[in-house]
Amino acid sequence: MSAPTRVLWIVNIVLPAVATELGLSKTPFGGWLTLMTDRLALRDDFCIGVAMRAPVKTLTRIEKNGIVYYAMPQSASDAFDVEDGTVAEVLADFVPDVLHAEGSEMAYTRRFLKAWAGPKLLSLQGVINGNRNYDLGRLPLLSMLNPLRPKTALTAVALMVNFAFRFLPRLKAERETIGLADHIMGRTVWDRAQAWAINPDATYHHCSRILRDGFYGAAWDSAGHEPHSIFVGNAASPRKGTHVVIEAVRLLRRAYPEIRLYVAGESPMEAGSSFKRHVGYPAHVCDLIDRYGLKDRVTFTGLLDEPGMVRRMEQSHVFVMSSIIENSPNTLGEAMMVGTPSVSSFTGGVPSMASDEVDVLMYRADDPAMLAMQIKRLFDDPALCGRLSASARKRARRTHDPEANVQALVAAYDRISASAPGASA
Repeated sequence: MSAPTRVLWIVNIVLPAVATELGLSKTPFGGWLTLMTDRLALRDDFCIGVAMRAPVKTLTRIEKNGIVYYAMPQSASDAFDVEDGTVAEVLADFVPDVLHAEGSEMAYTRRFLKAWAGPKLLSLQGVINGNRNYDLGRLPLLSMLNPLRPKTALTAVALMVNFAFRFLPRLKAERETIGLADHIMGRTVWDRAQAWAINPDATYHHCSRILRDGFYGAAWDSAGHEPHSIFVGNAASPRKGTHVVIEAVRLLRRAYPEIRLYVAGESPMEAGSSFKRHVGYPAHVCDLIDRYGLKDRVTFTGLLDEPGMVRRMEQSHVFVMSSIIENSPNTLGEAMMVGTPSVSSFTGGVPSMASDEVDVLMYRADDPAMLAMQIKRLFDDPALCGRLSASARKRARRTHDPEANVQALVAAYDRISASAPGASA
């Protein structure tokens, strides 16, 4: 019997499985990482390691449930990076057959890809080079530079400065990271296009994500939701398009005075001492809500854990995926799995996840009137809601089928191992 294939995953968050051992709080993000690694660890033909950047003092090795976890201390000069010596220690201890890095943005991902001479697989999450023309959310920044509205003008300046000095410098680094990979894994035609544009020599592999367990057993009920309620999953940056949703809610309120918008995340209206809350995108969201008199119509839910997100999906009349650009938004997949009638911007990799008028209703990402009309159609037509809900659930069950996705990943590892120099024929 051949030895198990040793795969070392490089991830950007501390996985919940070992957060307690490290004295850290569990995060609700990145659930697919835990689900995939746990399932791989159950197989006899794989040995799985996970290297994670963490707020720890020294490199910490934990073995749990068949997985070897490495908590890597953050670099003293950059909390989003680790030292070369730490990378060397991890590689020397685990000695992978395949290095599997999740995400193309982080500096320490490049360190691992540079340091490892064996097969290198890079899984794409977002691709910031593909986001470049959309990261500012198509906001009318020039018109926002209005001296009669100093707070709005300051917000516009802050967004442009952040784009110039924090976002743009990351593009070259990401291109280098993608260029170092022998193999690239993605989920949509959009991310395949972005990968090919930067590294046409890399072999592309397709593998969809597994969703969090709670969404597979949940089901939207046409009689159990809050009428004329809308749910949006994120308002953290202009790219998420929440400003377009607020414009649409302003239009819809004429016909539905009781309309309510729920937005996942902490309320920017409770600004506290955060500078970004006062002059960043959250400040612009607050300004729009105030300007349109929607304070009593918009509710920020706070950070939602898995059960909270499931309940919010089940209780909402419509889910809106409002991003100006997105690869394969997990929240859309979750809404489709639950069967919440959904409206999505036609952008990025979304057409690889859902079909317009079949699984969801789509609109151009920067068109609030079209968004409002698509929401109105769902508010007014229970039969349309039911048809879309059933179709979305059926498609999501194919796309996010756990066993099929594990098999796709295993097949990719087998192909990568077989193509490695020195592999037996």
